[in-house]
Amino acid sequence: MLLDIDNTIKPYGANKIDQPYIEWIDHVKSLGIEVILCSNNYPKNVRPIAEQVNCKFVAFCLKPSSFGYFRAYLKSKAKRKNILVIGDQFFTDILGGKFMQLKTFLVDPISAESEGKTVVLRRKLTAVFTNAIKERENPYRKEE
Repeated sequence: MLLDIDNTIKPYGANKIDQPYIEWIDHVKSLGIEVILCSNNYPKNVRPIAEQVNCKFVAFCLKPSSFGYFRAYLKSKAKRKNILVIGDQFFTDILGGKFMQLKTFLVDPISAESEGKTVVLRRKLTAVFTNAIKERENPYRKEE
């Protein structure tokens, strides 16, 4: 599992992960699933977060490019079909995973506070897609 950090498992700008997210990551790992944290942030900022949950990490991912996800894929030694990307931003986390042909899962952001203007704009654009999907009779099946 390739897991985004900011606003996926910790609020943007926070120095550590809250306990419920730590417990969830520990549970996922107890099921035998490897968790690799992926962030566009610098190693000096990502390393302490990864150490908090005892996970491998890839920093400076340059999402949505596949550069960081490819590095995480190599670290994982898993087959592409078995990798899931989880993140809170469509235009970075999810799109980057799709470029690598990985399964993706978009989550709601933990907090909208302290987000930059570009993130707010991307969230508004994402809402156009997610609202259209939610309006489908079956949101898990593409309409023809």
